[in-house]
Amino acid sequence: MPASSYKIHNAYHRPRQWRRIQESGARWCDAERQERLQLKTRIEGWIEQQTEPVLYRQGRRVDRLNQVRFRLDCHVKNLVLNCRIRGTNLRARVLQADQDDFGAVAVQAELEGKKEIFEIRPTLDTLVSRPLLETRADFQRRVESLIRRNFAAAQILKSTVSSDLEHSLSGKYVRLQFRSGGSRWVAIAAGPEENQATIDGLLSNGLLWRCFLRQRGLAGQDTLLLLAPWDKLLVLKSRLAWISGASRNIRLMAMDSEKEALTWVDLADCGNLDTALTRVQTFSDGKSVDDDERVRRLLGLAPEQITWSRSENNKSAVFRIHGLEFAHFHFGRRSRLTFGLGKLTVVRTETDWSYLKETVEQILAEQSTHLLGEKSRRLPQPERWLESLLLRDIRSIDARLDPRFVYPQVPAFLGGDRGMIDILSVTREGRLVILELKVSEDIELPIQGLDYWLRVRWHNTRNEFQARGYFPGVTLSPLPPLLYFVCPQFRYHSSFPALAGHLDSSIPMIQVGINENWREGVCVLLRRPLTAAAG
Repeated sequence: MPASSYKIHNAYHRPRQWRRIQESGARWCDAERQERLQLKTRIEGWIEQQTEPVLYRQGRRVDRLNQVRFRLDCHVKNLVLNCRIRGTNLRARVLQADQDDFGAVAVQAELEGKKEIFEIRPTLDTLVSRPLLETRADFQRRVESLIRRNFAAAQILKSTVSSDLEHSLSGKYVRLQFRSGGSRWVAIAAGPEENQATIDGLLSNGLLWRCFLRQRGLAGQDTLLLLAPWDKLLVLKSRLAWISGASRNIRLMAMDSEKEALTWVDLADCGNLDTALTRVQTFSDGKSVDDDERVRRLLGLAPEQITWSRSENNKSAVFRIHGLEFAHFHFGRRSRLTFGLGKLTVVRTETDWSYLKETVEQILAEQSTHLLGEKSRRLPQPERWLESLLLRDIRSIDARLDPRFVYPQVPAFLGGDRGMIDILSVTREGRLVILELKVSEDIELPIQGLDYWLRVRWHNTRNEFQARGYFPGVTLSPLPPLLYFVCPQFRYHSSFPALAGHLDSSIPMIQVGINENWREGVCVLLRRPLTAAAG
């Protein structure tokens, strides 16, 4: 789902006398209040991922969320849902919240002594959800048949394709427990109809599924079995080589639906990467661009907010305000400056400059209203906004990082999979650094970080970075890259510690928790190594 610019009004921007919970620089209140704040930020993160969210009450459509004055407030020991429906202000005590596989958020609340369900759904709610659920049910039966045909005397103990949102178990996958001979297996499967991201998520979801069963005494040393389409295995294979204990208690099988066959995948051959690196330059490179009077004039419109970098094809410079692209400077004999959030306008006359200045002022004004809790149309994706703040001073994350070399959105390919490293940098001692950024809960954060770490490590061992223009004049260390996870402290998904704990201990990982109101300035609240290698 594409992230949207919607943000719920939060307690940090209310008058001081109304603030019930404070963040950094003050003591936290009791555990119950912390729990309410964590639930509030979780719901906000879910809604932030939606496009034009709509409120439903007891299954009936009310209106767009920004039309009903929807907000969440923490008061004393309660999380309170506020909204205005048909001229009536409602205040309900939030009891529970869940998100389904299609992004809809369900909030159970108590209103005048009665329990009600408030749902927040994207405007363009998918029309294929029901057919897809039926397809998954058919796939469940095919998987059960494949298990019985490929495992001697297989006895299926449990089989489900339903969601368990409380324990972060997705309904996109078929989950099974079965016994074959003297062996017990925990299996998870994704069908050929699923997209690549869902198939790549088999590993994290499988680890959570087995952990869930073990916590309830339903699985001991059962082997985890991943079942994936035979032609979509590349990312899974690269990940498995760096999962602790994978060779002992995790197995991978390739499914061929047409032949109705399962084939074992040799995990000893999972460490080879078919990966490619492109040349990307950031605004610390190509100083000649600053020599153009048009560029200097553009940067002068908002020197503290406008940043620029070279485009991926290296044929233009891209200008951003807090991560939102609004202008391009095209290189070549007929260089030109264009701007606009939709249709692009070429800057030729003083009138064009006036329109450009007005565009910059409108973007800044609307982004400021967002900081006050109001809806704005001129916002980048939240991760890009956070990225733009870190580009100004990467040392806000760790003083060891070298601010001269900060490369945002570095493309890194693995076969047909095109990933984007949020930020690639280096320490003052020449050790490579990867920063993986999130501003809302994401189960896949640890595993996505692993993907980029593997690709950076691969290229560094082959001395490819400087050959492609990165880190000029720096002697890069042969030590493994440092992997930083950066996220608001209370928006790490509850599964993060468990999944990060499954990554190989030789990967130097650091968890960084930042302030909730990071748009007003990034402040590190937590920085801790997750492995001894990061010490």
